[in-house]
Amino acid sequence: MSKAILIKAKEKENKTPNALRRDGFIPATVYGHSLKSFSVQVNAKEFSKIPHKAYSHINELELSGKDKFPVIIRNVHRDPVRDTYYNIEFYKINEKEKIKVKIALNYTGVSEAVIKGGILIVSQTEIEVQCLPLNIPDAIDVDLSVITEIGQVIHAGDIKVTNDIIVLAKKEEILVKVEVPKTHEVEAPKVEAAPVAGTTPAAGATPAAGAAPAAAGKAAPTAAGGKAAPVAAKPDAKAKK
Repeated sequence: MSKAILIKAKEKENKTPNALRRDGFIPATVYGHSLKSFSVQVNAKEFSKIPHKAYSHINELELSGKDKFPVIIRNVHRDPVRDTYYNIEFYKINEKEKIKVKIALNYTGVSEAVIKGGILIVSQTEIEVQCLPLNIPDAIDVDLSVITEIGQVIHAGDIKVTNDIIVLAKKEEILVKVEVPKTHEVEAPKVEAAPVAGTTPAAGATPAAGAAPAAAGKAAPTAAGGKAAPVAAKPDAKAKK
C-alpha cells in the first residue's frame, strides 16, 4: 500500500464558494459511516500536487493542525477547461468496514496479437472493487500476453485479485482487446485508352498525346475500307463571273 499523503484543511470560513475559490481555497465536505458531515476548505495549490492515483488510497486529513483521521478522496469536481476545482468530498473510513473504491489497471506484458499487426484497444483504465481499507491495492495488473490472436479480449472476470478483494464490475465487461487494423482503400486514377491508329476518335474525346490532329479540309479515313470521303472543292475567290 502506498504511503498516506497528509492533506491539510481548516474549517470553512463564512464565505460563498466562489469567494473561497478566488482566495485560493477549495470548498470540501467530510462524511462517512456514523459521521455527521461537515464543511472544510483546502488550499487549491497544495491539493493540485496530489496525483490522481492517490485518490483511492488511504490518506490523512489534518483539520486546523489538530485532529487527524484517515480519509479517501471520494469525489473531485473540477472545471476541465479552466483546470480549477469546484468541490472535494472526503470519506472518513473505518478500518474494519469494507468500502467501494476505483483502482487503476496496470497493463503489463506484450500481446502476440499486437506483434502480428493487431491494434490494442484499451477500454478501461480503472475498475471498482470492494474491500477493507487496509487491503486496497495500489493497482491491479492485467497481463496482455494472454491475448495471442487478433480479436481476443480480456474481460473484468478474467483479472486476478486476492480473496480479500471483490471486483464489482460485470464479468463480461471488456477491459482491453486487439482488433484488426483498419485500412483505407485508395481509388486508382482512371486512365483513358489512346485511340487506335486508323480510327476516328469518339466525339468530344481528347486526342492521344503525340497524335497530330486531322488537317482542316481533309476528311478522316472511314472505318469501312479505309477510303476517304470526297471533299467539296472551295470556289476560287478570284475567278471571274
